[in-house]
Amino acid sequence: MADQSIELPSDDPVIVITRTFHAPRALMFKLFTDPYHLVRFWGPEGSSYPVCEMDVRPGGEWRLTMRFADGSEYPTNSVYLEIAPPERIVYRDAPLDRSQWQDSLPPAQMVTTILFEDAGGGTRIVANIRANSIAARDMAVKMGFGQMVMASYARLEAYLRTL
Repeated sequence: MADQSIELPSDDPVIVITRTFHAPRALMFKLFTDPYHLVRFWGPEGSSYPVCEMDVRPGGEWRLTMRFADGSEYPTNSVYLEIAPPERIVYRDAPLDRSQWQDSLPPAQMVTTILFEDAGGGTRIVANIRANSIAARDMAVKMGFGQMVMASYARLEAYLRTL
C-alpha cells in the first residue's frame, strides 16, 4: 500500500508520519514490540543493532544501539509511557545512564505516540513525534529524522514480504 505522508504543522512542535501497510494490526503491533522483528527493519538501510532490549510495559526501558557500516554507533534509551495492544505505543527519550533518573526522569526532549489503525484489511500507522519546541522539531527534521522513519517503513514493507 502506498499511502504515506510527513506533516509538520507550523504551530505545533510535532512531526506526523503516516503509512499504510498490507498487514493486520495485531501483527504490526507485534513487529514494533518484539526486538527479534524490530532489528530487521528499524533505521536506515545498512544499519544494524548490536543492542536492542525492550521491556514493553509502562515504565519499561527500550535500549537500542544503531551501528552504521563505518562502525559508528548511536545508543538511545527510551521509556514506555503507555502500551495498549494492538492500538498504541507511547514512549519518550531517557538518559542513557539510569543512575541519572533513579526516581524520576528529566523533562522529555521528544515523546512518540505510534497509533495502529485498522485500514480495510491493512494497518495505518500514525507516528506522532512531539518535540519540546518547534526549533527542536525543525532541527530533528533538518538532521533527517523523517527520512530515517520513512526508510524504516520501506524496510518494514520488504520485511513483511518475508513473513
